[in-house]
Amino acid sequence: MKTISEKITDLKKNGYELQFETVFNKAFENYKKIAIYAGLAILVFGFLIILIAGVGIVGFIGAENINPNAMKQLEAKILQPEYIGYQLIGALLFSTLFSPISAGFLKMCQAGDNDTEFKMRHFFSFYNWSFFKELIIATFIITLVSTGINSLFTYYKIPFIGNLLSFVIGLYTTLAIPLIIFGKQKAIEAIQASISISSKQFFTIFLLLLVAFFGSLVGLIGFCIGVLFTVPFNISMQYAIYDVIIGTEAIDVIESKEN
Repeated sequence: MKTISEKITDLKKNGYELQFETVFNKAFENYKKIAIYAGLAILVFGFLIILIAGVGIVGFIGAENINPNAMKQLEAKILQPEYIGYQLIGALLFSTLFSPISAGFLKMCQAGDNDTEFKMRHFFSFYNWSFFKELIIATFIITLVSTGINSLFTYYKIPFIGNLLSFVIGLYTTLAIPLIIFGKQKAIEAIQASISISSKQFFTIFLLLLVAFFGSLVGLIGFCIGVLFTVPFNISMQYAIYDVIIGTEAIDVIESKEN
């Protein structure tokens, strides 16, 4: 059986076939297995993030200044062009620090795919330094480029182009994090491999991620909390794309040799 490095080299050189229906069905079937657990996990982590953000706001403007007018003024300032840099820094900090937890959701998808048990503590398994440093580097680079471009076009009041380019960047790098956590690739190598491999089937991957994006918005209809249980479809789609293109067999071979 080919190792992950051999698979990557072969995919870069010879390309591959990717059927929309095959990937979509795999993503949907896996989504049905993880939707409730993943939704509850997002709810818990979301609450913690809001709590941390609240503490940060209190520390920034002072508890005595917390009132509706102060919050409106803060919101107005954040939306001003000169504060876009702070938004970029905030996005970078948030994305890099919580990237191991995001990776944990992909591990959940693998557990669902293999019908194995997944526990809450597994979300923190990628804070192990060997994974953590690569996830931080990869997430920092991707977020810096994507958010930087988005912020630039927002500054010039054409956010639609910025959002579109950010989506395209996300498409090209969609395999980067899975390559790190499943394929044990270094951050730079994972990004380069993701760009090269994704470009071979750009249109199909574009459609798959677009459908996943709109599918995740279904939760907005009726009761907004439903988003918590539809957003995991995005994660499931990312895992399905990786698994169909590269698979986890190679990493299983590597791990069995190490053990």
